Amino acid sequence: MLKIKTPFTAALMTLALTTGLFSCNKKQGQETAFKPRLDPGTKCQITIAGNYKNFEALEAEFDRFTEFYPQVELSYSYLDNYKATIKSAMAGQAAPDVFMTFPWMLDFPDYKELLDCAENMDDEKNLGFNLSTLRSQLIFRTADGQVPIIPVLSGSYGMLVNEAIFKKEGLAIPATYKDLVTSCKTLKEAGYKSPVMVYLDSFMGLPLVYSYFCNSIQNNPEAVGQLNRLDPAAGQYLRPTLEWVQDFMEKELIDIEYCRTIKNKYNAVIMRFFEGNVPIMLCDTDTVSGTLKRESQSDSFMNSPFIYSFHTFPCSDTENDFLNSVAVGFSVNKNSENLAMSNEFMRFLTRTEELNNLAKIKRLISTSTDYSFDEIYSSLSKSTPLYSNEIGLMDSAIAQMRKAVESLMLGNVTIDQAVERYGNFSD
Repeated sequence: MLKIKTPFTAALMTLALTTGLFSCNKKQGQETAFKPRLDPGTKCQITIAGNYKNFEALEAEFDRFTEFYPQVELSYSYLDNYKATIKSAMAGQAAPDVFMTFPWMLDFPDYKELLDCAENMDDEKNLGFNLSTLRSQLIFRTADGQVPIIPVLSGSYGMLVNEAIFKKEGLAIPATYKDLVTSCKTLKEAGYKSPVMVYLDSFMGLPLVYSYFCNSIQNNPEAVGQLNRLDPAAGQYLRPTLEWVQDFMEKELIDIEYCRTIKNKYNAVIMRFFEGNVPIMLCDTDTVSGTLKRESQSDSFMNSPFIYSFHTFPCSDTENDFLNSVAVGFSVNKNSENLAMSNEFMRFLTRTEELNNLAKIKRLISTSTDYSFDEIYSSLSKSTPLYSNEIGLMDSAIAQMRKAVESLMLGNVTIDQAVERYGNFSD
């Protein structure tokens, strides 16, 4: 039974239960207490596979679940190169009972066989599920209406801000593009070589423009359809975003060569930010999720700790909504020898209390309808969520957009060239 109670895990559990709440969104009626549907004395082993190397937040939920089912052994396994290995794992003799899945898998025929192994979770009568605890905007359905993926954690793209630097320089954290430009110019004059930094990979433009781009095409099904078909003519829908990117780059708020000193998207980004001389680090919330654990690993941070927080990147002076998308989903293997208990664990995990606990410990955003932002994400309470599911862009279209933005940021293409190459950018 994987019931790891290291000091770190215990501390995180305490944090999750005691951290103050900030902005409550949708309030639902209070749920009734969890009641086991199966024999509490049931003995079995449940295995869960995923792409996180460490998942202490889930392990904390194992402990809570075994209060109801003390004879159930739960374990979590990390699979390297998850996109490829999960398919072979599901075809093997020891297939996991529950496995991580992501909405982008629905866009690729190569994952159809994998998702065909997933239980339809929209079956309240037989499974006891209450999907109303989840934000409907994060639930993806197949063409025939099934729900193979339960969203358990959500995330976004934006910027980590060193609040101490802004305070030292007498600046407010920018909430508009105009304020961002003014603040970054002041920071450059104060000696910060690159007020904005990012790890240079094909995703580097998403924290800058993802919500901006989605705002530009939402409520335009014709544009979304063209983009999803990878129609070269759809490149014109990228033009406003690309023009913004060019304006941002021309203002020299980010030094691309200086950013090349960051050699890893996750660990190195966090450790570089903790050196304490980076005002703004572009990243996603998965990066933020690794910050708490690494505070004690950074001598710079331990010697000179500072307050930091996550914010949307202000691309405009009006709308700076944060894009909210599924970070982690779980599917139940419908061929599991322990199917009933696997479903029971997921029924337990999709309760509001458990979803919120999971998000607080993992430092991601809850998928529940009744949620609050903890301190590091508190600024998001001032923004309206923009849901990728409602926009309707397929992963292949998003990949073309981010490659166009990356190429422009690196100076490899002009705006016109990026527009013309839509649908033909290679990975």
